[in-house]
Amino acid sequence: MYMFEGGTNFGFMNGANYAPYKPQPTSYDYDAPLTEAGDPNDKYMAIRQVISKYRDLPPDPVPPPTLKAAYGQVTMSKMSTLYDELDTLCPYGPIMTKYPITMEDMQQSYGFILYRITVPYNSSNSVLSVPGIRDRGYVLINQTVVGVLSRMTNDPSITTTLNITATEGDILDILVENQGRINYGSHINDSKGIVGNVTLAGGVLQSWNIYSLDLDAVINPSHGYHKNNKFKFKSIKNTDLQTPAFYSGTLSIDTVQDTFLNTKGWTKGQAYINGFNLGRYWPVVGPQVTLFVPASVLNTGDNNLIVFELENAPCSDDGYHGNRVWDDICQFHFIDRPIINSTVSAVDDYYWMGKY
Repeated sequence: MYMFEGGTNFGFMNGANYAPYKPQPTSYDYDAPLTEAGDPNDKYMAIRQVISKYRDLPPDPVPPPTLKAAYGQVTMSKMSTLYDELDTLCPYGPIMTKYPITMEDMQQSYGFILYRITVPYNSSNSVLSVPGIRDRGYVLINQTVVGVLSRMTNDPSITTTLNITATEGDILDILVENQGRINYGSHINDSKGIVGNVTLAGGVLQSWNIYSLDLDAVINPSHGYHKNNKFKFKSIKNTDLQTPAFYSGTLSIDTVQDTFLNTKGWTKGQAYINGFNLGRYWPVVGPQVTLFVPASVLNTGDNNLIVFELENAPCSDDGYHGNRVWDDICQFHFIDRPIINSTVSAVDDYYWMGKY
């Protein structure tokens, strides 16, 4: 039977299918007889009933499901952007190479890596081509996001090429996410980062600075930034893509139970509770919307929730957007049930549910 108990791909540990490249979600519930939380479900009882027709069942009772808590909302606030934290994420600075090298060559296994180059010549609506993107890349010029690259083929508008306009001397960054390695078949040797050359208007770009990013350096509660929003930042515009940034909030509870983090309203990123990496969220693509939060990673009292939002957070600096109070939606909710087989909802009037 595959699977008897699916479990969870916590952290960056999800795999991927091929071909085409399709990363697996954080949840590996898999409609198994035991749920992601280890609870027996209707399928388990049906299998047990069939077996009872042919074999005596053990006398012990079936363990009941664990209690689940709906802790409610946690209001988030912005900690900092990727660029605010770059020295913390990569304290030893970048590695300089003539051409891009892989994440593995950087002695990094998972997570994110930043490729930076100074644009050597003017280019107007020219093609930036990164055929070796592994797996998803956010292109920024002078710290402003201009588009997304991806090896996934589910959206024909996002490919391994992007038309950009840049001036000689501009700083071109490509933040690459390792979305999970292919874990079977002939493509199992699945290097990450940028595999091969990058071209702009047909010319091969040379002289790169590559930053190996350690998210734990920022996420770890001992870092302390979640206690004091020390960074000042410009007003967030209601655009499709924002500079990747960290957001934090506090969940205060009296009793510790299993729960689920509802990520609806956010776009794509990584979530941590008390420094534990719960995994990836991407509710605008689905079908998974919640992340399983086992009781073992929670504490009585205050619990620190931090997310690294890659694309678009439903938050504003001043708390307002038009007549709507943004504090009402700059939140996560802890609920008592999983949502792992959802469909993408229609575009809401106050947060972006776009095509990424």
